[in-house]
Amino acid sequence: MTVSSPSVNGDPKIAGAKSRGHLRLLVITASEDLLDGLRRYDLWGRVGFLDIKRRYRRTTIGPFWATISLAIFTAVMSSIGVGLWKQEPAEYMPFLASGMMVWLMLSTMITEGGNMFISSQHLNRMRMDYSILAYALAWRNLVSFFHNLAVYLVIVAIFLPKLITPTILLVIPGLVLVAVNAVWVALLLGMICVRFRDVQQLIATVLQISLFVTPVFWPPHLLTGLTRLVFVDLNPLFAFINVVREPLLGKTPSLWSYLVILVVTLVGWIATFKVFSRYRKRIAFWV
Repeated sequence: MTVSSPSVNGDPKIAGAKSRGHLRLLVITASEDLLDGLRRYDLWGRVGFLDIKRRYRRTTIGPFWATISLAIFTAVMSSIGVGLWKQEPAEYMPFLASGMMVWLMLSTMITEGGNMFISSQHLNRMRMDYSILAYALAWRNLVSFFHNLAVYLVIVAIFLPKLITPTILLVIPGLVLVAVNAVWVALLLGMICVRFRDVQQLIATVLQISLFVTPVFWPPHLLTGLTRLVFVDLNPLFAFINVVREPLLGKTPSLWSYLVILVVTLVGWIATFKVFSRYRKRIAFWV
């Protein structure tokens, strides 16, 4: 007489648990997904750290490779920018380093946001809230930003130590605003790109152009009139850069930058919530 071992898939309790796990993503609302995911800081915090560790597996210095690349880039570009825009090296190098730090964080958040659901091929078996992926994305890029902060600190210590003032604490609310917006950007672009895959290439192209028309390499005061209005005052990317870079340069960000970010935050979250509420249940089928 042959006794067959109990099958895991045949166990009604386990099968029921799996069914409940799959059905949960279809039953809960978008607001429940966002709030439940936010409460799971232990999960998205761990996921963020594991993503960083996975990227630099088998390397000796890990994520500091990005820091070294930023340092080399800053040194080379500073030698060009000082002569091109008639800037003092002691002032231009902190300006460029701080601007590039923020730009790398923003552009990486946007790029990874578009790829967030596409790279998660396990979504059809996933039993956690989709928003956890967006929170983890924002968290790991904030961690990378603090790694790159070492470049800025070395440059300031050598060229302009007086930049380290209490004003630097305004970096914290600036990073909070960046993180809040990174979540809706990741969710919105993630849904659009997983449905329309060609949008990823469009995002990469737009970011390449934006790097040169946004005051990252060049000081914003060089532009006047209509061009300044378009590429500086009404440029949301510059507003996000400004609220983080200005405190690093010993200055207080302008109220206009905060106003632009407030408008972007409200419009972005309202649009994302509507899209997320309507199409959230289809994400797993689009992957």
